Amino acid sequence: MTSAGSVRALTVGAVALISLTAFEALAVATVMPAVAADLHGLAVYALAFGAPFATSVVGMALAGAWSDGVGPRRPLVVGVGLLAIGLILAGSAPQMTVFTLGRGVQGLGAGMLTVAIYALVGSIVPEPQRPRLFAWFSAAWVVPAMVGPVISSLLLHTLGWRSVFLLVPILALPAGLIMWPAVRDGRRTPASTPPASGAVRRRVLLAAGAGSAAAVLQVAGTRQSLVGRAVAVLALFGVLICARRLLPRGLFRLRRGLAAVVAVRGLIGAAFAGAEAYLPLLLVREHRWDAALAGSVLTFGAVTWFLGAWIQGRTPQPEARYGFSRVGTLLLVVGVGVFLLTTLPAVPGWIAVLGWGTAGVGIGMTYSSTSLLALHLTPPERHGEASSALNTGESLTTAVVLAVGGAMFAALLPADVAAQSPAGPAPYLAAIGVPVLAAAMAVVAASRMRPEPP
Repeated sequence: MTSAGSVRALTVGAVALISLTAFEALAVATVMPAVAADLHGLAVYALAFGAPFATSVVGMALAGAWSDGVGPRRPLVVGVGLLAIGLILAGSAPQMTVFTLGRGVQGLGAGMLTVAIYALVGSIVPEPQRPRLFAWFSAAWVVPAMVGPVISSLLLHTLGWRSVFLLVPILALPAGLIMWPAVRDGRRTPASTPPASGAVRRRVLLAAGAGSAAAVLQVAGTRQSLVGRAVAVLALFGVLICARRLLPRGLFRLRRGLAAVVAVRGLIGAAFAGAEAYLPLLLVREHRWDAALAGSVLTFGAVTWFLGAWIQGRTPQPEARYGFSRVGTLLLVVGVGVFLLTTLPAVPGWIAVLGWGTAGVGIGMTYSSTSLLALHLTPPERHGEASSALNTGESLTTAVVLAVGGAMFAALLPADVAAQSPAGPAPYLAAIGVPVLAAAMAVVAASRMRPEPP
């Protein structure tokens, strides 16, 4: 039997790691306009955001198979190590290519770490306690969200943007050690029909293929040539072919049950991340906001995310998650749509605050609900596989949305735009319009989450 101490260790350690990840994510979004200007990488701006999502797919598949086979201990340790290495590479990058490479290594570690934590929750936390635990995970974004933009802006103006990446690895190792009692108790749940080694290898190869194709799509999408566009189309087909075999059957048809849950998770994650990537850039370059003020909008969105997660966390019944998801996806599409309006010169930047706050409530209600439903709809011996599918779907969808939006952004970006000068509304309308479409698709998918009655 799992001890209460192990659950507390998991809660404290996971919240610490998620808080560090949250700080880094919000800080990166805040300082990325400065990174793009310093490393002359505006044309590949979306690639720096999309690379971690593409590589995390491989990490998730590895961690899912690893966790179901021998437990989550090893993928957790390796994930923390790769996360730290990637952050150090990004923080010391002399050019945008190395920076993007570091972000890719960081994504590989983050993917392994995420699945390992989910597998630990499934193996040692009783189901009635899981809603509150996932609410704590969402709460882990609140303090970093409140202080992250301020701290990152201060670091930007004193030590430079590189310090934002180099500080996090120093704290990641102690946070991982806190979880050790939970890791020790989180042994593999014996499967009644353990997956064959061939199936595991096939799954890892498919994940590697999907992640590699997504990475190629990211790079090729920024190349404004006929060859680049042809490669991007082939890479997109590669992502779809691998995803069809890697993710739950019936996902593209929005089959009721787990397939629809995975689809919703992917679409809402892509919609939020795809829009968030351009929020500080739009406010800083087009509306002439200070980096700290633009980052405060991310703060507001993270706080409202927690509010949405807290609302759903007060109801322990798994059945309630279907209703929360339907309402949450509607709020998300409205919020991101309102943010899209700020790409127009006549619309003031403060409208983005209203939109992003609404989007935060929506994704907070839906994100936690999909996490709980994925565990609820699968047997304990397949929690690692389900968690891997949930997060793999999110990363692949986000990588594709960022790649498509980034390609449109690069294509419409004026050729003579200077490092700090406005680019005009067209690139932003196209780039943010793609996440709006993803959010609208999530509304449809959310209506298909409840399984058919037996």
